[in-house]
Amino acid sequence: MERRLGSLLLVGAGLHLSLSLTSLPQLLVDRNELTTPLTSFTRLKEGHYLLKSLSLNPYNSGSFHHPPLILLLYDLGARSHVVWVAAETLTAYLIARIADGRSRGGGRRLLEGEEAGVWTPLRCAALYLLHPFTLLTVQARSTNTFANLALALTFAAGLDGSIVLALFSLSIATHLSMYPFLLLPPLIVLLYRTLYPEAVSAAPSLVENPIEKVEPVPHSPTSSITAAPSFLQFSIGAVTIFASHQLTLLGLSFWLTGGWEFLGSVYGVILTIPDLTPTIGLAWYFFIEMFDHFRMFFVGVFQLQVAIYSLPFTIFYRHDPLFAILMLVGVISLCKSYPLLSDFGLWHALLATYSELGLYTSHPLFLTCLSLYGLTLLPTFHYLWLYSGSGNANFFYASTLVWAISQGGILLEFMSAYGKREVGRGLGSEGRKLLKEGSWVLVQR
Repeated sequence: MERRLGSLLLVGAGLHLSLSLTSLPQLLVDRNELTTPLTSFTRLKEGHYLLKSLSLNPYNSGSFHHPPLILLLYDLGARSHVVWVAAETLTAYLIARIADGRSRGGGRRLLEGEEAGVWTPLRCAALYLLHPFTLLTVQARSTNTFANLALALTFAAGLDGSIVLALFSLSIATHLSMYPFLLLPPLIVLLYRTLYPEAVSAAPSLVENPIEKVEPVPHSPTSSITAAPSFLQFSIGAVTIFASHQLTLLGLSFWLTGGWEFLGSVYGVILTIPDLTPTIGLAWYFFIEMFDHFRMFFVGVFQLQVAIYSLPFTIFYRHDPLFAILMLVGVISLCKSYPLLSDFGLWHALLATYSELGLYTSHPLFLTCLSLYGLTLLPTFHYLWLYSGSGNANFFYASTLVWAISQGGILLEFMSAYGKREVGRGLGSEGRKLLKEGSWVLVQR
């Protein structure tokens, strides 16, 4: 498998590099589906010019919103497509690691008849590396590529039980785009379950499945469980590591820029959404129409909509924290202030690691067609509004609603499929046979 995966990565990297030699990069560098004010390569070049050529603080310009570490990366020479291709290739490799980790770590317990629906790690990596969103993002050189790489490294390290690497990677992803800190609770549960399986087996609150009970693993008084920290102690330690690394990154950013202006220009923009450049998200049009008197209230409600799912998902899917992480990645991709197609490209590839759930979906054809329909409308209505002048902002916003509904439908579909599978697991082989024959019908979770 390693040899085939290596061949895939080489072919994928070659395809990315060959596309960079065409006119695509010039056509895509400022496409609003692929870049935002926070990830635009054009704005990154402008910020670097202000800093190095004019000796001005780019964060005082009001239009530069990249984190200082991205500015440092650009200054160190990360300007070529080769850097983006290398990052995406490494992300594809990590996705293969995640898919393999689910199988090796026992996170995937297949039921009879599910083997045919399982995607190999090679197919999961291929889905990401050859995904149209990934291919186009590399040509646009959106800096969101590096946030995706940090997230993939976080999940792979979490499955391997590498607590320091997982938390440091999540801290970097948070530093680049802020929202990944919402993944900290399920990541802590994932790390604890990976590092201390005996302690988890002896703690029903961390393993209890509403459908299937898991018996505690017998252990002797001298077994490793006696040395395992409690979940509360482990959580405090993990949060301390995460916070310490985050403070270190902020201190480094202060040292690089000579002030704290970057906080408002990067994270303040994410939170308050002052730049209403049209994106594929839902925020820009909503706040264009919003009266200033009510703006801060609805900004708070909008951001709360993203954050409110973290703990409920962590608690409900505590017996499978990786699935909770994947659902949160989908929520963040859908509801963040400045979303990109590359966010969904990563999410789609991660969903492929749970490909067995495809056997339990109810409307795959409808959601696929709706997604393709939304993808067709986005560039079409954007052109009608801003170039031909035969449309208006309502046209493009309607296309973003279609896209949001399609991706929200996929999110709900996977949650429903996961619930159906859990119910089927609890019914036993005879009950699953009756469901398959149609004698029983599963109406509701």
